[in-house]
Amino acid sequence: MTIATAPCSEVSSLERLARPSSFDKAVALLRRAALWPAHVIATRRMLAQLASMSEYELRDVGLTRQDLIDLTARPLDEDPTPHLNRARISRARRF
Repeated sequence: MTIATAPCSEVSSLERLARPSSFDKAVALLRRAALWPAHVIATRRMLAQLASMSEYELRDVGLTRQDLIDLTARPLDEDPTPHLNRARISRARRF
């Protein structure tokens, strides 16, 4: 049984393809910058919907009003979902 190996030039070209170029990095940065306002608006809209819930409704989904207040100290573009999940899970473990 023989094992086929790729010539060194093919391996290095494959490695080069796996690494993003400066152009790809710049495009990704511009894309993130262009989508930032939409992401912030969506995040704030979700927080406004949660803030409009009653204490009973928040408690029903495992959150408190303080959880929402804590989110206002976070950066605008940070996704609040992991923070809310951590708060809900830690509260569920206590009871």
